[in-house]
Amino acid sequence: MEFILPLAALVLIVAFVGYVRRGQQKTNCPECGSTQLHIVDKQLKELKQDSTIGYSVKLDVSLILETRYRCQVCNHTWLVTAPEN
Repeated sequence: MEFILPLAALVLIVAFVGYVRRGQQKTNCPECGSTQLHIVDKQLKELKQDSTIGYSVKLDVSLILETRYRCQVCNHTWLVTAPEN
């Protein structure tokens, strides 16, 4: 019976790590397809705000980021503009 609690904790940890890794953006080099990348620069391009006032107050803020990557295999550099997750 004393092995049930550590086993349940291990299952929860594995499920959490899988959930976090699933949400990560997978980026490959557009030239060679390598996944060995380095983030050169990351900066805020745009800040969008949306507010709703009614029976409740709701404020949505989304960030649009420009990220410059460099491939560590072929040294190709490119820019990706995407919302922050």
